[in-house]
Amino acid sequence: MELTEEQHIEIRQAVAYFKRGMEIRSGLNLRIAKRVTLMLRTGIVSMGVITVIMVVTLIAFNNKLVEMNTVLDTMNQKFGSMSADMGKMQVVLKQMDRNITYLPAIVDETSSMRDQVQLMRGDIGAISGSVTNLEVNLTGITGNVDNMTQTFRGLDNTMQHLGVDINKMSGPSKMFNKMMPFLP
Repeated sequence: MELTEEQHIEIRQAVAYFKRGMEIRSGLNLRIAKRVTLMLRTGIVSMGVITVIMVVTLIAFNNKLVEMNTVLDTMNQKFGSMSADMGKMQVVLKQMDRNITYLPAIVDETSSMRDQVQLMRGDIGAISGSVTNLEVNLTGITGNVDNMTQTFRGLDNTMQHLGVDINKMSGPSKMFNKMMPFLP
């Protein structure tokens, strides 16, 4: 089968189109391969960065783990202490519960004491009035004692003058005693 020139041209054109299609396809494959390679590289770099971040995080966590362990030990001790304190508080609350039964009797006694205090207040008021009267009387007595003191002072001066006068009057008797010393 022999081909005509026209067919040869068509075949050449078809081969040229095919070759051009293959070149385009090859170019597309190359672009896709480059993009896939770029995506793989980006993915690997991203995985590397994530791995580095995870390692740094694990190192930081490991360093803080010791501190956390210390804090947890302290918390454990504090909770143990709190538990012991709660036990003591329970004992105290039980004692308070037992002691609270006496509260009504204490309230009754307090009420009775309040009544007695009211009575005492009246008695103290009466005593206060008596003390005020006594104070007035003592003021009068003090005035009278002051008058007596003044009177005794005047009497004391009078007695001194009387002593001088008696001494003068007893002069002749003394002389008589000197003349007759044996008379009683």
